[in-house]
Amino acid sequence: MKHLLLSILFLAVVGTSIAQTTGQISYSMDFSSDNPDMAMAIPMMQGSTMDLYFIPEKSKIDMTMGTFMKMNTIVDVKADKALMLMEVMGNKTATEMKELSKEDKTEKAAEPKIEVTSETKDIIGYKCTKTISRDADGNETIMWIASDLKASLKGHQQFGNSKISGVPLEFTAVNNGMTIHFIATKFEKKVDKKLFSLSVPEGYTVVTEEDLKNMGGQ
Repeated sequence: MKHLLLSILFLAVVGTSIAQTTGQISYSMDFSSDNPDMAMAIPMMQGSTMDLYFIPEKSKIDMTMGTFMKMNTIVDVKADKALMLMEVMGNKTATEMKELSKEDKTEKAAEPKIEVTSETKDIIGYKCTKTISRDADGNETIMWIASDLKASLKGHQQFGNSKISGVPLEFTAVNNGMTIHFIATKFEKKVDKKLFSLSVPEGYTVVTEEDLKNMGGQ
């Protein structure tokens, strides 16, 4: 399930002359699956949400999966650092990550191909362009991108593609037999800069990136 959470999201966009570079986007999440085992977990994930906060060179993603899991990821591009906070069934862990720019070089080699179409539609007041991401295995992710919103999301593994820039307001991701549909429900221009603190909160146990991988977190 943690593999699913860390690989369900991509970002893409087309250019614009006027861009909003600070804000908060709230998303609702709907789940479906043809896999009986995965489908059994859907009732526990109803009511899941995701919030994306961004200011120049900083971003944060808060994801709540039903009542059993919360995951927050904060990235400071200028500092080249990130902090991942996870709470699973009351167990709280924190992972501090450094030198994200080195990871970017490796990830660029595996970046999906991007196709920007001419289709557009309005989502929460923003004009969005249909964009298709295709990975090396031919898997497609369809995103509706708001070109008037610009977020600095370098360092988020689940987002990255250096060829594109912007914010998706609707997209569907498929992983391990689970289909997740995200759609933006609200946008706010003001963001509290305290949300981007890289300090580990009280009550969290610090674990290394290697520990996280061994736990199935990446």
